[in-house]
Amino acid sequence: MSKHIFGGPWTEIKLDAVEYYLGCYTRALKQVDFDLWYIDAFAGSGDRENEREVGGIFEGTPIELVRETLAGSARRALGVTPSFDHFVFIEKDDDRYAALQDIRTASPTRDIRIIQGEANDELAKLVASHPWSRKNSSKSRGVVFLDPYALHVDWRTLQALASTQVLDVWYLFPIRDTIRQLAHDFRGIGPKEPMLDRVLGKEWRELYSIKPQRDVATDMFALLDQKAEPEEPELQRVVSPKQFEQWLKHRLEAEFHFVSDPLPLLASPNRQLFSLFLGVSNPSKSAINLAKHFVRYVNKNFASKASRRKSGH
Repeated sequence: MSKHIFGGPWTEIKLDAVEYYLGCYTRALKQVDFDLWYIDAFAGSGDRENEREVGGIFEGTPIELVRETLAGSARRALGVTPSFDHFVFIEKDDDRYAALQDIRTASPTRDIRIIQGEANDELAKLVASHPWSRKNSSKSRGVVFLDPYALHVDWRTLQALASTQVLDVWYLFPIRDTIRQLAHDFRGIGPKEPMLDRVLGKEWRELYSIKPQRDVATDMFALLDQKAEPEEPELQRVVSPKQFEQWLKHRLEAEFHFVSDPLPLLASPNRQLFSLFLGVSNPSKSAINLAKHFVRYVNKNFASKASRRKSGH
């Protein structure tokens, strides 16, 4: 089996935050006898390999790079107590899919479904089938974890998950990579338009506005120049990364009945890689209040860690 190496210190913060929420979720909903599902759309191998430096002057040993195996999101979800009743792990890669099969074999008494395929396609099939197609007439509830390796979650997928009205969705959004695609000058977008439409919906064009015109003196000289041709107005991105993050939150609120403030995941104090959102599709006041209560603790206790944890220690 090939090793699954990815992430950094922010990865553990993300997994800690989601795992805490999962534990709160199952404890609360098991009391009212719901049938609980955990769905991991980019499940990986179940584990991840991590490299970090150990030793140094304060530890009195030579500095060396060590590799360790840590539990990934799928294995962490399996360890939540009380347990979910059903697990769905989606993975496209052959080797990681095989590793997930080994996890299922090691837990023969648990209802673990492993699906090999593209996450957006498989989620669309899933929410169109029992029990999600029955919405609130079913006793089934669930949490979906969207942790893509890049810009791999379609907006239509978020809409489909929200339409169930029974799923909570944790979405790790790659904000740094997305901002890179949103060129300052609209003309710089070029062939990336279809990808941005898929990930953000066509509304991302709201982020651009007409560039201010040249000053009056310049325009007068241009008018005197009979050879001068009228210029097309230039569109420029008018939002900062933080404003974009809030714009995205508002976009998610158009689909979900509650969306949390984003949990920032940083590689350094001034380098934010991801924003972790929770979207609640259930319109009931009790479901929303419960989610607010749990996520308030998540953001309070993990946001500070995300800001200061920059090493693997």
